[in-house]
Amino acid sequence: MTRFVVDLGDLDLPEDTRMSIAQDLQKTALAHIARIKFKDPFAIKFPKDWWGLIVRPDIGNLLEAEGVLQKNIFSARGTR
Repeated sequence: MTRFVVDLGDLDLPEDTRMSIAQDLQKTALAHIARIKFKDPFAIKFPKDWWGLIVRPDIGNLLEAEGVLQKNIFSARGTR
């Protein structure tokens, strides 16, 4: 299982910088995935509550992973 996390913590970055970093990370990950010749399709989601991207072999696995990630991300933040 491959996971990458970038946590810039409490750095006070301007909104345009945060968005630029998020977009560049998503773009980089997708570019590498696109170069791999998978024989089967897969599901991709850009979560709306946090910056990132989730890729799984099917929508069921994706939704399950999103739930787990949401729970852990908000738990780490001390919210929700």
